[in-house]
Amino acid sequence: MRRTITDYIWHTGKLKAPVRLLVISDLHDDAYDDFLPLLPQADVLLMPGDLSVAYWQRYDRSIAFLQEAVKIIPTYVGVGNHEMRLNDFDLYARRVRDTGAQLLCNTYQRLGDLVIGGWYRPRQYGQADMLPAFLTEDGCHILLCHRPEDYMDALRDKEIDLVLAGHAHGGQWRIFNRGVYASGQGIFPKYTKGIVENMIISTGVSNRVPVPRWNNPCEIVRILLD
Repeated sequence: MRRTITDYIWHTGKLKAPVRLLVISDLHDDAYDDFLPLLPQADVLLMPGDLSVAYWQRYDRSIAFLQEAVKIIPTYVGVGNHEMRLNDFDLYARRVRDTGAQLLCNTYQRLGDLVIGGWYRPRQYGQADMLPAFLTEDGCHILLCHRPEDYMDALRDKEIDLVLAGHAHGGQWRIFNRGVYASGQGIFPKYTKGIVENMIISTGVSNRVPVPRWNNPCEIVRILLD
């Protein structure tokens, strides 16, 4: 599988020193050997959800990746739609936490000057919205929000320094630099890749749907945050 690396520089003015972020979205229990060498080059690993494959209720390989990653780098895991469709989310959450990774499901954690949160439709799942407390914390606010359309619909007016999303898989096929279809957005979706306002959307590192990608390689994202 071909995976490209996309690099961004993101200015916030809130950090004492730059921080190197590695973003791995939509792993979907796929192979990971090719991006293991990137872990020592980063300061923080951020995963905006969909480590699992709900169709087959699988995530063992993703857990194995987390076990490797936490030995090298602080690791933060958001929640995606595939996780919310698991038969036993509590078991999945326990296995993620047992690796030493931080699972952020409508919660947040501080790492130095960074305040890292994970948001996934709290009202729909009967959870408290952590955003008010998250935003009152001093520091640079990074939010893992798996579905880019959720950010655009509910969060874009919040003062969040950087939102990281995935889910759309780049629109699956890309024509004239535009995606053709994304779950949750339909035909010719608007939010599939790159920078949209305060959000960076990854096309994801895997493809677990019957429709192949076209003109749309899987993507690892690196961000120099300052």
